[in-house]
Amino acid sequence: MNGQEEPPKKFRMITTILFLEHLSPIDYKCLAERIGDAIGLDPGQLDGQKPDAPMVLSANGDLIFGLNMDFPYPDPLHNPAQFAHWWPNALSDIARSKSHFIVSCSWQKHSRLEAHMRQLILVRELIEQLPVIGVLWGSSLTQTDIFKREFTSTQEDGLPFSLWILIQYSKQPNGNFLISTLGMRDFGAMEIETESNLPWDQTFDLVGNVGSYILAKGPVIKDGDTIGLSEEQKIRVRHTRSFRPGDNTPVYWLELTEQPTVSKPQGIFSKLFGSGTRH
Repeated sequence: MNGQEEPPKKFRMITTILFLEHLSPIDYKCLAERIGDAIGLDPGQLDGQKPDAPMVLSANGDLIFGLNMDFPYPDPLHNPAQFAHWWPNALSDIARSKSHFIVSCSWQKHSRLEAHMRQLILVRELIEQLPVIGVLWGSSLTQTDIFKREFTSTQEDGLPFSLWILIQYSKQPNGNFLISTLGMRDFGAMEIETESNLPWDQTFDLVGNVGSYILAKGPVIKDGDTIGLSEEQKIRVRHTRSFRPGDNTPVYWLELTEQPTVSKPQGIFSKLFGSGTRH
């Protein structure tokens, strides 16, 4: 493995959950007019699609499934809500939800990034039509207005990293932030981890920028490469095993402090995943 990403798998079901104030019909004619070309909808199939029935649409040969669930989302959301720092009232807001809509598609004819972009366009249109309180994409929880804003910025200058990838964090006794992502593997990429003594906003921006770059460019950051938010900033990246006990998967480790409080793996098991040095 040597710290490299897994090769892309042909089958990749993407599932997104929309928390609704109440069930509402979908105008499929409007949906097709607005985003049909962008996601490859077959307009001939829409005559049989009823507004209140489960969604079954063909997009370039892939099937899009959507289910109306006339009850609140049953699973706990404490973990994604804990790290939705842009949505401090997430749990109380979602408690207003009386129903939810689940939309899934494999997008098998596209790369993982292209598949996520098509799902993004579909979800944005559903937000326009349905009374959506928030969206759960993988482990990332986002309120509607932020989702719209990130979608708009995507059209201008980048990828909506925060809509797809959860950035988990905790504060160490010495004030450092311990960071790990959750969701990079959905793109066939390694997760990102770091312990940082930089201010929180700089750390968050750095992880998001590095993650976006990896999603867009692929596994181009090699073990020992340096990256930064400016020409002067030189941050070394290591390919090593996750700091999480029992997790043997390789990650990108950003060296953001000279004296981390977590001990990275040493010896033969660390060397199997890239750098054998201790960080």
